[in-house]
Amino acid sequence: MAQELFFQFRGYAKNLAIRSGSILTDDVYFLDISRFRTKGIFDFGTRIHTEVWLDNELLAGNFLRSPEFELQERLERPRFADLDWTLGDGNKYQIRQSLFRAFATVYAGSAELTLGRQRVAWGTGFVWNPTDLLNPFNPAAIELEEKEGVDAAYLTIPFGTLSRFEAAYAPGRGRLETSLAARVSTNLGSYDLALMVGNFQDDKVIGGDFAGYVGGAGFRGEFAYTWKGNDDNFLRAIANADYNFPNDVYVFVELYFNGQGTTDKDNYDFTELLSGRTFNLAKNYFAASVTKAVTPLLSLSFYSILNLNDRSSLIGPAIVYSLATNLEISASAYLFVGADDSEYGAVGNSYFGFLQYYF
Repeated sequence: MAQELFFQFRGYAKNLAIRSGSILTDDVYFLDISRFRTKGIFDFGTRIHTEVWLDNELLAGNFLRSPEFELQERLERPRFADLDWTLGDGNKYQIRQSLFRAFATVYAGSAELTLGRQRVAWGTGFVWNPTDLLNPFNPAAIELEEKEGVDAAYLTIPFGTLSRFEAAYAPGRGRLETSLAARVSTNLGSYDLALMVGNFQDDKVIGGDFAGYVGGAGFRGEFAYTWKGNDDNFLRAIANADYNFPNDVYVFVELYFNGQGTTDKDNYDFTELLSGRTFNLAKNYFAASVTKAVTPLLSLSFYSILNLNDRSSLIGPAIVYSLATNLEISASAYLFVGADDSEYGAVGNSYFGFLQYYF
């Protein structure tokens, strides 16, 4: 019997303009990103599903000459496959192309095996995910929805009614850059529970998460304990809650304990932030978000992160308006408050906006 073929082509065109202050100097930087993303989806019957997301980007502005950009380029997180290409590079512009996602999923009975650049989404955190060590993301990123993938083999096998086993292998360019992890999840009463163990590059980690409800509010937690083979072992953990209020108001709050951090701002190492090796410097954080749908076309949101140790904070108001069925415009800011030697007070404010068309 011939297999039915299915193909779908979609994507978006987006222009994002950013004005930001430097963490290293007093300079003000501008960056304009024009991105054209295509998503090709191809199914071969019910057994094979493939996706290829191709990004074409034009970057322009004096940020490309900044020490921050130079450091980011030099210390970019290595991945197994080189799927990023620079097509043009000038004094104030760069043209690049990359495969943001490129994977194939094979279905065999109830089991699934996915190979390629993909997102392996573990954990229950909104802002921080202690168990998301295969493809971590920065909670202060400008584009929070743009979460990088990992080059991996990812296997899921359901067992029982609401349980499943997951395993992920992410090869690196050397033994110390390779990760192997497994996760088992199940349901107990009204709660989903999961336990994870793995070797992430050179760290051994055990973690877990839960998700359920307390009354009408969602309640979740997550932890990961890391052994580094010395006295630098540490625990990271979160707890959060969210609730949909009347009149289209959605709120979430989250607490984060970062055992890898410090309570003394004199011990901050800002090069760790700039390199992307860590996303937070202190031990204790609080985050909150409020979103209000003012009309079917207009939404307002407020996103904030508070460093509970040095009292600095990120405050992120945003407005999004739908100009047409597939066309959005947005204006946002990241306002950094705190002493000059604090985690967020050391960062210059960022103002950004985008125009995005989906097809």
